[in-house]
Parts: sequence; C-alpha cells; structure tokens
Amino acid sequence: MNKNIESLEKTLDYKFKDEKLIIEALTHKSHKQPYDNERLEFLGDAVLDLIVGEYLFKKFPSSDEGKLSKIRASLVNEGGFDMLARSINLGEYIYLSNAEENNDGREKPSLLSNAFEAIIGAIYLESGLQTANDIAIKLIEKNHEDISLDSLFKDFKTTLQ
Repeated sequence: MNKNIESLEKTLDYKFKDEKLIIEALTHKSHKQPYDNERLEFLGDAVLDLIVGEYLFKKFPSSDEGKLSKIRASLVNEGGFDMLARSINLGEYIYLSNAEENNDGREKPSLLSNAFEAIIGAIYLESGLQTANDIAIKLIEKNHEDISLDSLFKDFKTTLQ
C-alpha cells in the first residue's frame, strides 16, 4: 500500500480493507483513470448530510427544524468540508493531473471538499454508517471546538452574508 495512504489512515484512525476503494476516493477526474472520486463524493455527501443531521438532532433536542436545518447548512457545505479536509492534510494524498497540480489543485476548496466527501463515502461503503459517523463526528468536533447554537448560527449568518 502507498505509504502516503497509510499516513492518511493513521490520521483518520481507519484502515481500508480495499486499497482500490481509497485510491478511487483520492483520484480526481483530471488524473485520467478509468475511475475517479465523483461517485463516492455523491454518496459521501448524502452520508454526511445524514450524520450531521442526526448529530444536531441529538445535540440540540429543543431546537426546531428550521434552526437545525440552518445549522446543518453551516456545517455541510464546501467551506465546512474544505476545513475538515485541510485538518487532515487531504490535499497531499489526492491523485491529480500535472495540469491540475500546476494550477494549485491541492489547495482548491472544491477539490478538497469533494475528496473529503469521497473518503467518507468510501468508509461508509466498506464499514457502514456507524464507522463513517464516528470518524466524521470526531473530525467535526475537533475542528469546531464550540458546537453551540450561538456559534453555529453566527457561522451560518456569516456564510449567508
């Protein structure tokens, strides 16, 4: 297995059973392989939406649907996932074309966010919702020290503005 991938696995505290799955999750479409991370990104986006929705539902039992939706939107978006991707140095591991590499692809928020979603999608496929949940929530809590209604609502309003 790629030594880099082992480093990522240590950071995530998760060992992939299928090396092809993690490689697919890390492969940007510019890399020109018969596979890329777009399908896993699609799945990961839905999984993260569910994970964060359930997390907020349990964390804020007295909040109404409107407030929970707004808070989820402040976490489940390109900016939120870009931040989580950067927290695990995900850009170092992505397979890119030379052109994308030379165009600062490893620093592009959309590319990092998509790769993060793909990683969560891959973990979900391989090990199920609970494992994907544990990894995602650990990263979210580590990178959003103060997950409170006030701080998240402020983030949401800032994002909106």
